[in-house]
Amino acid sequence: MPPLIAAVVLFAASTAIGMASVVKIITIYEAKHELKQGSAGWIRSISGWTRVVFWLFATWFLATILGDWQASGDLEGAIDRSWLRLRIMLEILAALGSD
Repeated sequence: MPPLIAAVVLFAASTAIGMASVVKIITIYEAKHELKQGSAGWIRSISGWTRVVFWLFATWFLATILGDWQASGDLEGAIDRSWLRLRIMLEILAALGSD
């Protein structure tokens, strides 16, 4: 599959997957009138945003593989270089997850 077609497939799949989380967050915000820190509604809304962040990171990660593949023309090399990006991304997520 050429990189351009793979990019279109990634865009369509990430949109389809991510929309469920976005719709849930919108529903929570519309349903809750009190979102004070520490309340159940506030915690639920943060949980929804965390899912969106993980979705964005996963989409970004796959897009970097596709971009690397497009630039270099070497899919195996792009996947090999993606391991370093994955490690960096996991360290960022771990830092964001710790209090």
